[in-house]
Amino acid sequence: MSDGTTLCQTCKDVAVSEFLPLGMQPACLFPENETQAENEPAWPLDLGFCPRCSLVQIMEPVSERILFSGDYHHLAGLTGGYRLHLRALADELAQLHAPHPGSEPRRHFAVEIGSNDGSLLDELAERDFTVLGIDPNGADSPGGSPVVREYFSSEVASQVLSDTRPADLVLALNTFAHVTNMHDFLDGVRSLMSDHGMFVSESHYLPDLLETLQYDFAYHEHSRYYSLTALQAAFEPHGLEVFRIDRIATHGGSVRVYAGFKGAHEVHESVAALRDDEDRLELTGGAVYQKFAARVQEHRERLRGLLDELTGDGSRVAAASSPARAVTLLNYCSLGPAEIDFISEISPRKIGRLSPGTHIPIVHQDRLCGPEQPEYALLLSWHIAEELISRLREEGFTGKFVVPLPEPRVIS
Repeated sequence: MSDGTTLCQTCKDVAVSEFLPLGMQPACLFPENETQAENEPAWPLDLGFCPRCSLVQIMEPVSERILFSGDYHHLAGLTGGYRLHLRALADELAQLHAPHPGSEPRRHFAVEIGSNDGSLLDELAERDFTVLGIDPNGADSPGGSPVVREYFSSEVASQVLSDTRPADLVLALNTFAHVTNMHDFLDGVRSLMSDHGMFVSESHYLPDLLETLQYDFAYHEHSRYYSLTALQAAFEPHGLEVFRIDRIATHGGSVRVYAGFKGAHEVHESVAALRDDEDRLELTGGAVYQKFAARVQEHRERLRGLLDELTGDGSRVAAASSPARAVTLLNYCSLGPAEIDFISEISPRKIGRLSPGTHIPIVHQDRLCGPEQPEYALLLSWHIAEELISRLREEGFTGKFVVPLPEPRVIS
């Protein structure tokens, strides 16, 4: 609005209350050289909440056409634990769509929005789904699953429907928070779905983020942070209702949400149970967010203090892995090359580049695990610490690990 008021991205007529300024932050785009680093853009990353629907959101979101204009850095199938997660999801979806006794078997049609490297598409294809991905940066999957390389919108949904039938299953894993125009996105989902189809999404879960202090999950690519309360408010104007919801462990705490046309599916008891839990948290009030903001500010000082203490005797600290969430943590805590020697990676899309904003060199994991390894490894993918520690020990790292969140600590 012209008076500086930010209106809720869902409600459109309710002013958002700011509670956490995280400063000017770059996007999760990794500069290739110093010249690119010097010209790197940044935008204010300030969080607010809606007192009507509880949606936590960036006060000034950046268009996905800026944020995802090049090769997207994330590869879904790169992490072993997440590959297993996708495989289990595909098994569950196949079971949900299994033919009833005596009915004629048919190939179900699944569309994944934000299909990334096609890992889930291939898993579904192996389970006899007809599949299609929609992703502006979608990679060719090993299994050859087809991908429409467009930013998803209601217009793109119409184009897809001109060539195919309505989908029995529409999927959006860790994608629903990325889009700028949420309501147009949901219009597109609605038009894609068959009458008894379902929209299955996975998103980070706001109460988990608040409880475990995951402010590093706030970055420009995530315009919104969802509770069930917020999701129900977003779906309702589009004739969609949540009929089942499962809490899952991915990304430090997420929810898998099943939605369909109102009345098309029996509503599972999990929906009312989780909504009751959220009502007790008072997510439409300001107290829970102000408490979170105070904890974030305190955390920055504790993490910097711990790193200063560890390097006081000349010991070196490097970081292990460079997920998108590391951009916010490193920039907010002002951790750059003076504090962290390098960041190790296995992703070919990041090795040889610089970390956004802080410009720490990103190198192959061999350097962290080699003969001149540092004494400490800061785990920027701390939410998969167990998997990461096991992998790095196997590769030869003998030092200690620093886990930054929820409480900064050292693991021998």
